[in-house]
Amino acid sequence: MTDRDALQPGLDAVVTVEAAAVTLLGVARQRGLEGELDVGEDAVVVLRAAQCQDEQHYHALLAAGGLPVADTFTIPEGMVTDRTLLLVGILELKAIGIAGYMALAREWAARGDFSQVEIAYQMGTVEAQHLALAHALVGVSPANDRAFARWLFADPAEAIDALNALDLLEGSGEPALFPGPLDRICRGVFGLTPETTAMMTLPRPPVGQSVPAATPQANAGDA
Repeated sequence: MTDRDALQPGLDAVVTVEAAAVTLLGVARQRGLEGELDVGEDAVVVLRAAQCQDEQHYHALLAAGGLPVADTFTIPEGMVTDRTLLLVGILELKAIGIAGYMALAREWAARGDFSQVEIAYQMGTVEAQHLALAHALVGVSPANDRAFARWLFADPAEAIDALNALDLLEGSGEPALFPGPLDRICRGVFGLTPETTAMMTLPRPPVGQSVPAATPQANAGDA
């Protein structure tokens, strides 16, 4: 088995966590629009932005070779009818995501893939922002109450078991197909593509020469 083969289950697990997050937030947004979930004005913008960012993480992991193990998630009814239960579910899901990126970064570092280490760090940082925002929304003070993120997994593939524990895979809740019922809205969200040291320090082409598609200049319009 190659190093790439050994990494595959971990990649698959973490991309599945992101797919679950996108889907859960989509169902929650829909329930809010239908009047079945009172999310509160303070949470609406946070959840919309988080869903956009999680989908970008999903696509970055697909580009790295990840394949989700499921495209349908069972959303516990309580998570999409009660604001507190939704926020607690998001807290658990974000803790899983952060720990998954920690383990994934270790695996990529062991293989010398430093650009992917940087991208995992970037995604984990944004997941931690979601965690702090959800803490604040649920009333935890201070919302940023840890010096170091929780360690959960020696292997990123263990994130699948954690998703099962939340009943998001093959649970009793209503099945929802990724990416959920509503379009993602990225208005006001920037940095939609990862920037690595290798990418940002590429030599600039001479004046008048076309810019390769992979450079930051070509991607600047994505924001």
